[in-house]
Amino acid sequence: MGFAPDIVHVHDWQTALAAAYLKIWHWNDPLLGGAASVLTIHNIAYQGKYGASNFDYLGLQWSNFTPDKFEDYGAVNFLKGGIAYADVVNTVSPTYANETRTPALGYGLAPYLNDRGEDYVGILNGVDYTQWNPAVDKLIPARYTVDDLTGKRICKAELQRRFQLDVNPNIPVIGVVSRLVAQKGLDLLAATIERIVSDMAVQFVILGSGDKALEGFYAGLPARYPGRIGSFIGYSNQLAHWIEAGADFFIMPSIYEPCGLNQIYSLKYGTLPIVRATGGLDDTVQQYVERTGDGVGFKFWDATPDAIYYTVGWAVSTYYDRPQHIAKMMRTAMQQDYSWERSAAQYVELYAQALRNKARV
Repeated sequence: MGFAPDIVHVHDWQTALAAAYLKIWHWNDPLLGGAASVLTIHNIAYQGKYGASNFDYLGLQWSNFTPDKFEDYGAVNFLKGGIAYADVVNTVSPTYANETRTPALGYGLAPYLNDRGEDYVGILNGVDYTQWNPAVDKLIPARYTVDDLTGKRICKAELQRRFQLDVNPNIPVIGVVSRLVAQKGLDLLAATIERIVSDMAVQFVILGSGDKALEGFYAGLPARYPGRIGSFIGYSNQLAHWIEAGADFFIMPSIYEPCGLNQIYSLKYGTLPIVRATGGLDDTVQQYVERTGDGVGFKFWDATPDAIYYTVGWAVSTYYDRPQHIAKMMRTAMQQDYSWERSAAQYVELYAQALRNKARV
């Protein structure tokens, strides 16, 4: 191609080897020799581990098969090697950067991330408001803005019809759009959702796929709780937009969440998040203050069914008892800006830091 990049920006274990190749193979290459590398970690639990017998295929010399580089308990670890060789490393939210520096959420790589010091940072992902914005969304039944929420009421009624819920504007709807896996806390929600709908005047709409046992569980709920729970097992981009627009709340009880996008979409749609305070969920959802009505959502910390139950109860009681606070939070949420403008500026600064580090080598 004849292209000489300033930065080679690689993502996760699948491309982490590029950071090593730049240093080992291409250090004096006329096109690549000056390029600095940035490694972005989107989910540290996935590291690209292979048997040591595969190392020869990488062409990286056995002197790189050491505990501070590619060797990981006798195996090859692509992400670990990328962390060692990248000029800077980042992840997709400030809180997740802190969490991955700990043994609990570092998945064995916390010491190596801590060794990087200021060369490991968290930059929150941005979202595309040309696609996820109720003022312009072409997929939802009616558009709306912070100044005119008429369309959101229409979206709620159509969502209730689509999922065969009781069409009632006065009952809060809680939305779920997720992989149905333990990481997302959907097993914890499964352990308490029946108790929630039995004890509270609330409805659920669930869209997702994943673990077969969880798929079966959530698929069976509408028959047991007709009019109160609706589910669609699989994925539909249109239904995802419908849920963001039509629900009153959006729940994400994740065990860990590097950034998360649905809670950011929810804010723009005036759909208040109910989240476990981890990773990007903690960074983007400001806790409701019952005294003033400030905040944009409801957060809990314990990864337990009870924590979900009582936080949903807090949100539902606020919906019924303090509607003026719900209205205030919706307005505040819809005015949040998590576009790529701010995040892109932080990446430009990170690129400059990578080039400075490259120059020192």
